[in-house]
Amino acid sequence: MMLRDETPDHALGQYRAWRAPFSKASALDLAWTNRARSNAPQPHRLLPHGEPSIAIVRRRETDGTMSDIDLLVCGPYHRTKFYAPEKGEELIAWRIKPELAASLFGVSPFEYANIARVSAPQHLKTACQQSLICAEHAPAAEIIRTLYLDLETYADGNSANAGPECAAAQWLREESGKIRFKQIAEKLGISERNLRRRFTDHVGLAPKSYSQQLQLTNAALAAEKEAAPDWAEIAFATGFHDQAHMINLFKSETGLTPGALHAERRDLL
Repeated sequence: MMLRDETPDHALGQYRAWRAPFSKASALDLAWTNRARSNAPQPHRLLPHGEPSIAIVRRRETDGTMSDIDLLVCGPYHRTKFYAPEKGEELIAWRIKPELAASLFGVSPFEYANIARVSAPQHLKTACQQSLICAEHAPAAEIIRTLYLDLETYADGNSANAGPECAAAQWLREESGKIRFKQIAEKLGISERNLRRRFTDHVGLAPKSYSQQLQLTNAALAAEKEAAPDWAEIAFATGFHDQAHMINLFKSETGLTPGALHAERRDLL
């Protein structure tokens, strides 16, 4: 299992991310790393997100020796927050589709919501023993591949929830939150009210909130590529009613205007 020639799809400061190149049926959709590369690691603002992650954390002393290795769950975060890595710390993770997190991995988006990181439950540590051993010596790319195999093997032994809420969540991601939920319900042949309830129960967010998070993230990432973004064009491309709608969502979810958030993130590039 390779990650698109190892070139990250997104990089910001110490953070690197690779979109998974395999089947939509997988519960894992994004690999990411965050490594503190100095004695004064730079904090960065996490965008709101509905997806939990399972991560290897390892820490090195100043002489390079490994001092600590653990498996963590990094919960979904529904409001922006700053993450400040510890000196010598490295996180290597797979992000999980939230609608499958509880049924396949015992990681409920409700239980882990707004918890930046916590030691993983023992059943996951047992399942990821090869990854924990690999983390003692291997580079991040090898750990990503080993963690993928451990998690996929564990998931294969559990029953995935295959209800219409899974199809709805996948649809929203594919459309970057721009499709109306009523339209999804009609295509799936289920009442919108019933689908909305099932979606919220499994994803941990109402469909509207999840869609808004997808739109906000896509707008922020699109803007990041340009020194002087065309905000009206970005608002249109990412499915906002207009630029004012986008500005209001950014301010309510991050406390910043799109321009202020863009400037903050560009400083990390």
